[in-house]
Amino acid sequence: MNEYTIKIKKNSDIGKICNELLKSEYQLDNFLAEIEKLKRGRVKKEDTLRRSALGSYVSATVQQLENYVLKNDIYISKKRKSSLKRLAFKSDKVLRENIVMQSVPPLDVINFKNVPIRYSYSSFGRREQRWGYGLHLKPFNEEGDSITIANMPKSYTQSIHNHKVSEYCLSVDSKTEGIYFPGGKREKIYTTKKSQILHFSATTPHTLRNPLNKSSRNITFKHSSALTDWRPISKLNGVKTIRARILKGDIYKINDFETHKEFKIKDSYYNYKIEIIRLKKGTQYKNKHPFDQFIFIMNGRLTVSHKSILKSCKKNDFIVIDKNTEYVINTNTFCRLYTVVL
Repeated sequence: MNEYTIKIKKNSDIGKICNELLKSEYQLDNFLAEIEKLKRGRVKKEDTLRRSALGSYVSATVQQLENYVLKNDIYISKKRKSSLKRLAFKSDKVLRENIVMQSVPPLDVINFKNVPIRYSYSSFGRREQRWGYGLHLKPFNEEGDSITIANMPKSYTQSIHNHKVSEYCLSVDSKTEGIYFPGGKREKIYTTKKSQILHFSATTPHTLRNPLNKSSRNITFKHSSALTDWRPISKLNGVKTIRARILKGDIYKINDFETHKEFKIKDSYYNYKIEIIRLKKGTQYKNKHPFDQFIFIMNGRLTVSHKSILKSCKKNDFIVIDKNTEYVINTNTFCRLYTVVL
């Protein structure tokens, strides 16, 4: 993974790195044109990984350059800033290729090993791996609703930022600290437990921190505009509200083997329901939906089937099920499944 880490020994290196990045712009444009023409079920995982490798390199390099410039208060020209902004936009868009397009109808599984590598670099140092899935069947994630998963390493703090819209972040593995207005007089820390949600109101400056000595994942559901609505501490959206809270959800026991936890999210920006399905080992779960269904495997190992189609999946894999397709899940271990109902 070290190919994404840059070293700046002197300020003149910044210009050299920028010039090197600009050589990639033509290929980024070609990749974006390729993605726009993708047809579901005809996308090879090797092609997605090929495109994402360049997107990850450019995105990671731009992030590290911007963090270095901000931290050391270095002047760079408007032209250079414009170039970096343009490269960041194009590389991030390449990384928002909807890998659900790889799925073959009516039922398929996107294995985590085929998910493109992408990193978010914190202004506090270090990085976290991120990936996402469109909850639709179009080429780019931002062409509809999507989810973003972040894997925070131990003792890691994200960059301080805010959004024009509200944000609901589900803690997947263990406790996560949500800090709103960090560094200010009104700083406050909220700590979630596993399977609880941190809610930040629109424009609230905040960050997430993993206080543990192990990695921890979180999931955020996003509308199309929310994917690109991220502003760092140096360029915050106008702060109108400073508010955060914890949502614990409602638990419904279906039987001795199956339990559901639901979060009904509704505000000026969002109206949807998160459902976490908990299935004990050896459980069979059957269902069919009048809409396309997407299931993220939070934990466990299972098989999912439809007629002659049988797929195995495990932690971090993603199931894609076409509407009106009856499917059967059989668990090999205790499983937690994440779904969104719109």
